[in-house]
This record gives sequence, structure tokens and C-alpha cells, in this order.
Amino acid sequence: MPQSEIALLANILALTTRNMTTITTLLAQVTANLATTTDSKLQTASAGLLDRVTDLSHDLELQWDLIQSLDRFCPLLARTPPARTSLVTEINISQLPQSH
Repeated sequence: MPQSEIALLANILALTTRNMTTITTLLAQVTANLATTTDSKLQTASAGLLDRVTDLSHDLELQWDLIQSLDRFCPLLARTPPARTSLVTEINISQLPQSH
């Protein structure tokens, strides 16, 4: 396969993955909003969804690593690596504040 075609495919793959990362970020935000609702059914649904979004986030990180391996065919990938942001942050609360 000619190098120009590999570069084109690498660019398409990077764009697709960037879009999937954006969609996953939005989904994580919606899930976080659902978790704060007073509706217990929505809270339960958001807990399961948050786990799936976290798994998807890890898969996308792996995909970005694989895309970076194509930088020899597409120099643009080497110059502009994707921004990595954590989609989900886990917080462990050991003590709740006392209400007065």
C-alpha cells in the first residue's frame, strides 16, 4: 500500500477516534448529571453506564497509542499528539461532613 494511502487512513482513523473521544466525554458528563438526580432509577442507571463509559475510555486510550505508532507514515500525527483528558475521575469519600 502506498505511503500516501496509509497517511490518509491514519488521518481518517485519528479523526474518527477524536470524535469518539468527544462523544465519550459528553456521555460521561450526561452520566454524571444523571447520578445527581433525585430519581433513584436514573441514579441506578447512571452507575452502570459510568462503568461502561470508563471501559470505553480505556479502549480509546489504547486506540490513541496505536494511532501514534503510525506517525512515521503521517508526520502530522507526530507533531500534534492527541490531548488526553481523563473522562472519569473516581473519588473515595471516607467521611461525610456533619450537618449542624
